[in-house]
Order: sequence, then structure tokens, then C-alpha cells
Amino acid sequence: MEDKALRKGLSITAIVLVAIVAFVTCFSETNGILFGHFSALNGEPFIAAFAIPLLAVLIVLARYCTSTDTADELIASIGVRYAIFGWFFIFLIHFADFLWKLFAYDFYIEHFANIYLAMNSFNVCVVGTVVLGLSMRKLPVYKIEKRKLKIGHLLLLIMMMYGLTQVGTVMGMPIHLVLSAFSPAEDLSSLPDMLLTSNPVLRIISVGILPAIFEELLFRKFCIDRTIRHGEFISCAMSGIMFGLWHGNFQQFFFTFFVGVMFAFVYIRTGNVIYTMIMHASMNLVTSTITLNLLTKLMESAGMDINNGAYLSEPTDEMIMSLVPILLLTMIWVFAIFSFQVVGFIMLMVKRKKFKLIPWIGELSRKQLLHKLTHSVEMWIFFAFAIFRFMDSYLPSILAFILQPR
Repeated sequence: MEDKALRKGLSITAIVLVAIVAFVTCFSETNGILFGHFSALNGEPFIAAFAIPLLAVLIVLARYCTSTDTADELIASIGVRYAIFGWFFIFLIHFADFLWKLFAYDFYIEHFANIYLAMNSFNVCVVGTVVLGLSMRKLPVYKIEKRKLKIGHLLLLIMMMYGLTQVGTVMGMPIHLVLSAFSPAEDLSSLPDMLLTSNPVLRIISVGILPAIFEELLFRKFCIDRTIRHGEFISCAMSGIMFGLWHGNFQQFFFTFFVGVMFAFVYIRTGNVIYTMIMHASMNLVTSTITLNLLTKLMESAGMDINNGAYLSEPTDEMIMSLVPILLLTMIWVFAIFSFQVVGFIMLMVKRKKFKLIPWIGELSRKQLLHKLTHSVEMWIFFAFAIFRFMDSYLPSILAFILQPR
């Protein structure tokens, strides 16, 4: 009983500290939008002042959350450890951003897209995998039986995955566009702008390949190997919800949640994370390579500056003629992808009964498991970090728009 009271107290303390750091960060970045990037650095010492004790609270709490015998204990143990991962990710990104702006501001701004993508990839793939792997090593692992997946079935799953991404994008994009309407034109952190202006090779590696490998370890293998002992439903739910929330914006949330659940199901059925890595990579590479390369080529052929969208020269007849082939190719590609998504969604609806979860002996009902997942104070520490990421994506621009002098 004393341990539960202590855990609850530590968890509430952690959530309060995350909330404080989130608001200080957002107001600091708002200050940067209004008065220049250097003014945002003033808030960094205050962020660090709360972030350091937050890590101490999380580490102590993790020592009290080591059991997975019941669903409550499992959710608490997983939630705390993913919160530690969240702390390292957010704090290190902000700390690296602070150092770049402090010591190499001009170079950082000039090469922002490449530097940020590299930092983000390193943070998730290297730091995240090491931190989460070490923090979860004492939690018991359930070995899932390995089964082979035929190539035809894998291709069908990839097609269905594209159908889910389209549905999720349609759901999330309107919300994202409304909340992003307040962003300044020179916003460096815009995901589409970063992808368009980044080095193609770096983009393929840091966006297309590495996340497909390491995010599957982080949100599938590490999570499901430890949650599957309490049933397939809680494994799919936790994997999908945490994967979706962690992307930190509505542009990606819904479709990453949907495909996260699908990836979890595939991993549970095959016991082989390689299959989900292939599916994940196929999704990332289509957006980060072919589609973006076509879009970049189209903009260049139209005489536009990729960095700011401005026309470098007046359109000429020769330029317009050279634009026709790449425009036609882009239209064919977009139509092909859209058709692939539509067919994939139709196939998913036709085959939906194949994705039925098998109840385990002694497994709690889905309603009970969802209640425990959403009412676990330890899991809410991770949710607090995820909300922090959503706030960081939209709130500074909205506040700057409201507070800027008219």
C-alpha cells in the first residue's frame, strides 16, 4: 500500500514537472517567434532547472515499477519507461538546438533541415534504443512463436497499410492545417519544408530507412514482447496509441496510430519484426524519396526556390515546355499512389475478419483493459510527454499570432 501511495505521488510530481517544462518551452519558443531566435534561449536555463529533477523522479519511480504480474502493474511499468525515453528525446533535442544556436547560429540556420533530421534520427535510433533497451531489461519477456509470411501476403499487407495511411491522413490533415495556419512563413521546423530542403541521401537514411528499423524495435518488439502475456488486445492498443501519440502532430497521428496497430498485429502473428520493418520502410521511402524527389524536380523546373517557394525568374516558353514531362510524371505517380491506397482500403474491408484478435486465457475484457490504460497515473506521464510534443508543434505559433502587436 505504501509503495502504491509513493508511486502515485511520484507520478503526479512527474506529470506536474512535464507540464511546467512544456509551458516554459512553448512560451520560450513564442518569445523566439516574436523577438528573434536568440530571445528563445533565455528560457533554456529554466527548462533545464525543471527537466533535471524530472529525470530523477522518473528513475526513482522506475525502481518501484518492475512487476508485470497484473495488467495494472504492466501498464505502469511500461508507461514509466517510455516516459524516460520521452524525457531523453525531448531534452536532448532542445539541448542540442540550444548549443547550435549559441555557438554556430548562422551555420545552423543555413543547414537547419539536414542538421535537425540528423539530430532527430540519432536521438530516436541510437539514444532512444539504448535508453529504452536498458530501462526495460528487467521486465520479463514473452517469446512469440515465429511464423513465415509469404511474399504475396506481405505485399497485400503493404497495400492495406497504404489504405490506412490515406484514411488517417484525411482525418488528421484538416486539423493540422487549421492549427498550422498561424505558423510564420519562415518557420524552420515545418516538417514538409525540412523534407523538401534536406539532402536527398540524408533524407533517405534518416527518414526512410533508420526509423523503419529502430521505431519497430521501440514501439513493437520492446513493447509487445513485454505486454503480450496479458493478451493481444492490450499489446496492439499500447503499441498503436503510443506510436501515434509520439509523432506529436495531427498530420501524422491518426495514420501512425492505424498502421501502428496493424504492425503490432503482424508482429504478434509472425514473431518477426523484420516484416514490420519492411512495411514501415516501404511507407517512409515512398514519401521521403520518390514523391519528394518528383515534387522537388517539379519546383525546380518551374523556376522556384525550394527554400522559400519564390520564383527565381519569369516563366519562359522553354521553361514551360520542359515542365510538361515532369508534371505529367508527377500526376501519374500521384494517381498511382492514390489508386493503390483506395484498392488497399477496399481489400482491408474485404479481409477485415482476418485481423481478429484471439483472446487469451484469463485475459481481461477490452473495456477493462482500456480503462486501466487510460486511468494509469504512470502511463499518464508518457501521455504528458506526448501532449508536450503536440503543444510544441502548434502552441508557440498560435500564441505568437495572438500576442504580436497589431
